Amino acid sequence: MKYIYLLLAVGFITLSCEPKNEEPSATLETLTVSQVTMPEKFAKDSVTEIPIQYIRPTVCHSFYDFYYEKSGLNRTVAIVALKEKSGTSCPVSQLSYTATLKFKPVALGTYHFKFWSSTDAQGVDQFFEYDAVVNH
Repeated sequence: MKYIYLLLAVGFITLSCEPKNEEPSATLETLTVSQVTMPEKFAKDSVTEIPIQYIRPTVCHSFYDFYYEKSGLNRTVAIVALKEKSGTSCPVSQLSYTATLKFKPVALGTYHFKFWSSTDAQGVDQFFEYDAVVNH
């Protein structure tokens, strides 16, 4: 009898843990940078704000975060947007927005920034590139 109860309990647990086939209500997308206003001065251990402009493709897109990759003194940056899935259409926006990247260099030297601007016809990523000299 205990064996039957054990089988029933395992069966109920298995059925209650089935994943639901619900689609996520939003997805993350990488957006291209349209313009960067790179400051001229950077100081070690000091926060410098870098304004980055991007175009929101539809009204369903909103700023989520930055894609930020570090490798030595190299930095690769892009805009990550949240795209809401709506039951209705998402009208085209094409409005320019600004997000501010806060950069705090921890070492002296020349930091090389690459801001993702597009992908060409061959699928090669294109970037706006800037050097940030940290000398004090």
